[in-house]
Amino acid sequence: MNPNIYLHEIIRTVPGREEPYMASVLSVHSDGARRRGEQAPGAFGQFRSAGVSGSWPGAINIWENTWSGLARDLKLQFQDAARDTAMEEWWNRNLHLRRGGYDRILIPAPFSPTRADLNARGAHGKAFLHEILWLPFGEPERYLEEFERRLLPAAQQYGLELIGAFHVAMRPRQVLTLMGAAEWAHFGAFLESADTDPALRAWHEYRASCVARAEEVVLIPARHDPLASSETRSDRPLTSRP
Repeated sequence: MNPNIYLHEIIRTVPGREEPYMASVLSVHSDGARRRGEQAPGAFGQFRSAGVSGSWPGAINIWENTWSGLARDLKLQFQDAARDTAMEEWWNRNLHLRRGGYDRILIPAPFSPTRADLNARGAHGKAFLHEILWLPFGEPERYLEEFERRLLPAAQQYGLELIGAFHVAMRPRQVLTLMGAAEWAHFGAFLESADTDPALRAWHEYRASCVARAEEVVLIPARHDPLASSETRSDRPLTSRP
């Protein structure tokens, strides 16, 4: 059972500035928590969008947190008397990196791994399939159960692994899933087999019967993210000049 919640941010970045933005926001979260003597929300994953699959340029941050931790963070961000002025200064100083965004609060399915779980199994990849789905009211929980029972075993045959599976707080029709492929060839084989593999074909038939709308995007992990493959990972993330 995963006891955490997750803040999911879709950021519209300036072209070519995805990596500096992600490094910058990771730094300000860590520095702010250290100044306050608190535990910073963990970076569950940081990604940039691949242009072949949707809107770009863009970055996606997913932060691992708790309800009490999120309430504290929002208080520091929006309460005038005790706001985090360093975060406010960072926000204004880095307007050259991003143009806005869209946030969600994610509630993990029982089988969805924590960041510690991903680290323990050495999860990594070059391509990640990120899906946001709209379903009928009351359907998201059953969809996630079917996702675990039917799609994950089939996807694992093609080298894909589960990174996260969530329903969305305050948006009762939404589900968000994330799977990673260690190689682009694995991801390509998975997509190519959608109509020929009986298990995948059955999954897509079920999916079509209940999903009203879907947004799919292929993501690439930030170079400094532990999910990045060893060929692309960098221990020195790109930074932005203030």
